Amino acid sequence: MSTRADRTFSNQHLEGNLKDHSVRSVGFTVSAQGLKLLFQVISITVLARLLQPEDFGLVAMVTIFTGLALAFMEGGLSMATIQRQHITHEQVSNLFWTNVGLGLLLGLIYIAASPLVAWVYGEDRLIEIMCALSLFFLIGGLSVQHEAILKRQMNFRAIAVIEVVSNLTSICVAIAMAWYGFGYWSLVGQQIASITMMSSLRWLAARWVPGRINRGSGVRSLLGFGMNLTGANFMGYFAVNVTPFTIGLVGGAQPLGLYERTFKLTSIPSSQLLPPVFNVFQSALARVANDAPRLRTAIISLASKIVLTTTFVSLYMVVTADLLVTVLLGKGWEEAVIIFQLLATFSVVTPITTFTAISLVAIGESRALLKWKTVTFFIMLAAVGIGSIWGVIGIVVAHAISGVFIRMPLFLLYSTRFLPITIFDHMRALVPGLLIGFATGLMLYALRMMYEPQNPLIALLLFGAVGAALYMVLSLSVRRTRMDIAELLGYVQTIWMRKSGAGKST
Repeated sequence: MSTRADRTFSNQHLEGNLKDHSVRSVGFTVSAQGLKLLFQVISITVLARLLQPEDFGLVAMVTIFTGLALAFMEGGLSMATIQRQHITHEQVSNLFWTNVGLGLLLGLIYIAASPLVAWVYGEDRLIEIMCALSLFFLIGGLSVQHEAILKRQMNFRAIAVIEVVSNLTSICVAIAMAWYGFGYWSLVGQQIASITMMSSLRWLAARWVPGRINRGSGVRSLLGFGMNLTGANFMGYFAVNVTPFTIGLVGGAQPLGLYERTFKLTSIPSSQLLPPVFNVFQSALARVANDAPRLRTAIISLASKIVLTTTFVSLYMVVTADLLVTVLLGKGWEEAVIIFQLLATFSVVTPITTFTAISLVAIGESRALLKWKTVTFFIMLAAVGIGSIWGVIGIVVAHAISGVFIRMPLFLLYSTRFLPITIFDHMRALVPGLLIGFATGLMLYALRMMYEPQNPLIALLLFGAVGAALYMVLSLSVRRTRMDIAELLGYVQTIWMRKSGAGKST
């Protein structure tokens, strides 16, 4: 058992060819995320036609607190398993039982708090929804460490398959329930189906069975790391969800439903495409955390490529917001257009700040991240409080503006105290891609003013193709981004050659 456990938690095989493992992991991840993105778009499009904005708003009122509790359930303990250079079976077993205990405790707290949440919103249906979703925490707590083991081993092929299967299963459950008239319960069923399938598959993939609680395993330092990271996740999640919480209080279920759907759409790049890729980056950065020159080079290189590959999507969403709402959400969602544009503008900075945060965690600076997330919370609280004077739109405007012009610049400056980079390194990595993205957005907007097909789907395809071509031409005209494109193409070639080689070998 000891030998098998040692093999499970050893990552020495990654040290010699870390870049190779990372490239292959990104290849698996991007392929899986392409499928998940397709499923997500289909889900949003179909459910928007089967359900009412109020249904999404009701569940959104509850999921604000669900995500908050999830930060506690995970306890930062998965990253403790990933980030630690050496870890034992006994230590991970103790972390497993800690996650299970947290899941059970949070489920009970969630049930007990449901009458209070229902009273705050003036909506009694929330009690039954919260009681049902309490299962989410118990089931989720059973597989936190199994996912961490897969990430520690950089087994992102298994993680990708698990996420695709779980995503597809939950979407099928939601659409089937909505079709048969279950209303908002279809969204509840979607979440429970997702976590159940995901937890089951993680156990099968990790092939690890936890042992008993062992008091002498030396797990205290891991719990300390986890507590700081949990605090950071808690403050960060609360800061983000100040906005929907305030919208629900000020406007009720209808505008919150509009916000929830548009947020879901505009955050697809940051919530669907990037997190699995960031998991790869975080595991890779953790392996070079003690080598400052390699860490600096990796952070600058990855940040530059992240901006290059995400900025155009965000600016494209801003320019074509009305077309996207028409095609993806259908009639009855016209009021969502202005919210969509504001959130799409904010989505430009999300990949940048998220990558900076995972860089801090990868080097073990969870306490530094906790301090910054606390500052972020108070900035958001002040911004949303001021914005609420002008109603729901004022709240969303405050959310977007404070993110672009206050929170992101300050966070980048703050991060230089802990990462081996300077503010000029940040600028060198980020500014070229951002400028190219904004220039492309302006040209697309000018094109819309001159010509637009009557069919909104054709218009989206036309502007997407023209915008991508313009973005590529501008990117190739700048030395920094041209080098990034060459490296990205090299990664694609490496992944393709490995896949071809694997195919021939079989």
